Amino acid sequence: MLGKNAKLFFCGSMGVLVAAIAMAAWGFPKIVQSQINKNLQLENSSTMFEKWRVVPVPLTFKIYVFNVTNTDEVNEGAKPALDEIGPFVYKEYREKRILGYGENDTIRYMLKKTFYFDEEASAPLTQDDEVTVINYSYMAALLTVNDLMPAAVGLVNTALGSFFTNLTDPFMRVKVRDLFFDGIFLNCIGENSALSLVCGKIKADKQPNMRPAEDGSGFYFSMFNYLNTTESGPYDMVRGIENIHELGHIVGFDGAPTMRYWGDPYCGQLNGSDGSIFPPLNQIVPDRVYIFEPEICRSMSVGLVGERNIFNISSYLYEIDESVLASKLANRNNKCFCKKNWSANHDGCLLMGLINLAPCRGAPAIASLPHFYLGSEELLEYFEEGVKPEKEKHESFVYLDATTGVVIKGLQRIQFNIELRNMKSVPQLEKVPTGVFPLLWIEEGAEIPAELRQELHQAHTLLGYVEALRWAILGLAILLSLASGWCASRATGVGLCARQHNSVSFIGNNFDLNKG
Repeated sequence: MLGKNAKLFFCGSMGVLVAAIAMAAWGFPKIVQSQINKNLQLENSSTMFEKWRVVPVPLTFKIYVFNVTNTDEVNEGAKPALDEIGPFVYKEYREKRILGYGENDTIRYMLKKTFYFDEEASAPLTQDDEVTVINYSYMAALLTVNDLMPAAVGLVNTALGSFFTNLTDPFMRVKVRDLFFDGIFLNCIGENSALSLVCGKIKADKQPNMRPAEDGSGFYFSMFNYLNTTESGPYDMVRGIENIHELGHIVGFDGAPTMRYWGDPYCGQLNGSDGSIFPPLNQIVPDRVYIFEPEICRSMSVGLVGERNIFNISSYLYEIDESVLASKLANRNNKCFCKKNWSANHDGCLLMGLINLAPCRGAPAIASLPHFYLGSEELLEYFEEGVKPEKEKHESFVYLDATTGVVIKGLQRIQFNIELRNMKSVPQLEKVPTGVFPLLWIEEGAEIPAELRQELHQAHTLLGYVEALRWAILGLAILLSLASGWCASRATGVGLCARQHNSVSFIGNNFDLNKG
């Protein structure tokens, strides 16, 4: 009877051991990951949904301006000397308006950004500070005309004398509030036919930087007013319900599945998220993470650096690298971002570290990383002083929580430039040196706030307990199986212990025989 019970005990314990192994290897991780996925998916009942819809804390939006300190010398052909002024800090609030749900597990929404000047963080700088910068819209107008009708440049330049106030050179003296958001007035009232042509083209192109005056007398040029309180989109994003690894992926923008501006499938593809949400990384850790940027009409990527600990949270660090804005010689996939006829010194593509925004913005703008970080040395040689790329100050990066994919900290930096070109037919440009001239650069980013950081810590602690529990259960099952095996061997008189006794006796006998 005792032997029968021992055998039943042994069989039962082995069943428990098999179940414990299955739970430890598959069951517990599956259950935990399923719960994490449920909280991350973009549906009304999930923990993440409302935090995604209305970002609970404002992002920080910083602007650094390149103030030109030697305009007279540049007008005579000297290298530009620049003085970086900033940061001018704004709080950026983001809110999404849900339009509906589509096929293939997608959600459609509009994104609204609202900016408020942060006087405390900007001090001692104010929005009324005056700077001297490259006249962005003036150069854009002349470069556009020069590319289309070079013979008309002189005529158009004469008209632009009425369009701009005090047009004596390719620079403007302006308050930063007007340059950033309020707008610089550009006059369209006059009898000059070329002026009507310029204003008519601006109206037809609907350039985002140009806001029509309410009385129809002209336009207001600003760098970022079109972003402020104006909805962009619609975006079509994967919700992650059917496949959590597709969570946050943008599959449509402005009613199209690709960016039509580049005329190429590779450059036009929509990759990555809007930067607010990513899939969990604990099962699949990608070598690259993509973020779609509608302001430059393309996706930017950051490459995996490795595991890091930030705010006492295990994370993965991703950083931008030179392949993103590489020339076509360094990255042939970037050839579709080229700008034709940029310079007689090059093959129709921009230098390393630059991207042509003309197809996207409707004006000959050029983007780069701040201070031409990761760009060609040729870009730096153009300046006397004031341009010095540094990794810590000018790179873009993101820390993603290893378990949930939540953004712990991220900074995205980009610089806006325009070509200053020597044109003999234009008095203001007949002596200036030709080169890529920076106007300003921005830093947009955020880090997880203390209260959300605490929630993440608590979730990680709970996961630690669950992890310990599954191994504890497995350990107990192993001990139980060992104990039941011992009991079974004692009850039947055979098994491990008996076999060990016979073995010792046998070896002992052999020893005696050899000795004899």
